Amino acid sequence: MAPSATRNLAALPVGRRERKRERTRREIYDAAMELFARRSYEAVTIDMICEAADVGRSTFFLHFPAKAALLDEFSRRMADDFSADLVNRARVSAGEILVALIQEIGIRIEAQRETILAMIREFTLTPEAIEHSRETERQLPDLIESIVRRGQQSGEFHSEIDPRLVTGAILSTAGSILCGWVFGRRRIAPQEVQRQFLEMIFRGLGGRVPNLNHKGRMNR
Repeated sequence: MAPSATRNLAALPVGRRERKRERTRREIYDAAMELFARRSYEAVTIDMICEAADVGRSTFFLHFPAKAALLDEFSRRMADDFSADLVNRARVSAGEILVALIQEIGIRIEAQRETILAMIREFTLTPEAIEHSRETERQLPDLIESIVRRGQQSGEFHSEIDPRLVTGAILSTAGSILCGWVFGRRRIAPQEVQRQFLEMIFRGLGGRVPNLNHKGRMNR
């Protein structure tokens, strides 16, 4: 962000400043995803993203410490959208909500598969992106943790396992699967991968996987 733009942003009231900051972050992400779809994640540079979003490099780094940190905005949007829909799931079990969230993550990744997988692979090798996510982008981990706590309070899940450990296990295992570190080049149906993943999670939590239909989606 240019110095004058920085001063103007600092002069705004807190509410307007935060809205402007969020709008700029979203515009950067949208511009980046459009470029990734047209070219490829690897072929797009930060300078190209800045030009498309009409921002300076300093503004980009104000929001994202590295290109791979754009993954945080993907997670933020998904967590925000899912959280907003939780009011419609008040009478649904924690287990069903957890399955629905995992399915939603899979659906959104599949919609932009090559881009998101490339971003995840680079993210795992970018310390500054990992640190930024750990410190400031907690929406998805906090959402998973809250669902696990809900299940523990209702008696669906064992209460002796720390929800933060469960959250870390879910995210790290999912990342390893997506990066190909678990199944590699082995041919295995996505539905089977999801089934085994859910079985591992729910057996560890002491619960049962909610009933899934033949497509691997949660029955309503």
